Amino acid sequence: MKLFVAICTLSLLNLSCMQPCKIQDPLKEQALTELHAVLKNNTQWVKVHAAEYLVWLHKDMSEVQKIYQEEYRQYQNEPKYRIGISRVLYQTETDPAKKKAWLDKVLTVFGDTTSPDRIHAAETLAKLKTSPAALYPQATDASLQDTSRILQTYTLWATSYTSKEMEEKNKQAFIRMAFEDTDPIIRKISAYVLLKSKDLTPEEWKAFAAKALEEPASGGLRNNLLQAAFVTYTGGDATIHQKIKTEITGNWKQFTAGERIELAQALAEKGGCEDAAILAAFLNNEEHDNLYDAKSSSGADVRAAAAYAILKIAGREPK
Repeated sequence: MKLFVAICTLSLLNLSCMQPCKIQDPLKEQALTELHAVLKNNTQWVKVHAAEYLVWLHKDMSEVQKIYQEEYRQYQNEPKYRIGISRVLYQTETDPAKKKAWLDKVLTVFGDTTSPDRIHAAETLAKLKTSPAALYPQATDASLQDTSRILQTYTLWATSYTSKEMEEKNKQAFIRMAFEDTDPIIRKISAYVLLKSKDLTPEEWKAFAAKALEEPASGGLRNNLLQAAFVTYTGGDATIHQKIKTEITGNWKQFTAGERIELAQALAEKGGCEDAAILAAFLNNEEHDNLYDAKSSSGADVRAAAAYAILKIAGREPK
């Protein structure tokens, strides 16, 4: 698949501009087929990601639920993955009582300070916009002071949903941490939190974008910060936003599997059909030599992320 945009005719008699591009049906069909294939043929977190992409696209929810009910039957006691299972089933459930039951499983793991997968529980609670503070105040306070900075950070994110005041306070903390923390992992997580939260004001965005553009490439975090700026844009300086997009997509042929997944997820939020060529290349395992094995779980994760981005972009197009 090489052509994804409709281009108007340009001749001596017809000097018309380019028509709006559009994701073509064959590419959309390939993307949906790939998501189902990754869901069916992979395990653990790659399977979770494919399941969530389908849920977020409102595609085949009953199939995802059926598959993950079986995953729960087999792996309900497996630390870490049990959190992913509950996360998927929470999102597929429509009955409030059953939905709460899946969330409670995650909360219970978080509340047990001896659980080996409390980091995963904290991250999932944050992604599901649930604060553990009211139900497990002592465990929450302990996590915020834990020796694991990662547990601290994900717990801080989860507590953002305690109140609007806490959300604003924590947002400012994550902005500072994204640029100033001494731990690069915490800086990366903080950028990701802001990307997922998407609630920067225009003034905050302008300052964040300027700092992200000043970030040196040598530190390895420039793209993460720029992707956060790209996704959190809600209007204002379109020139800066386009410059950021050019920066995050310009070197995609040299991206590792993880970097391709991050780019695809950013494009899913704010990309357009003009990005279809990059995403199709990811979907078709192009330009990956010596970067990762296309047949590996990482390769499947890349394809799933690209497929999701293609379908998410297509869903924003005018009917």
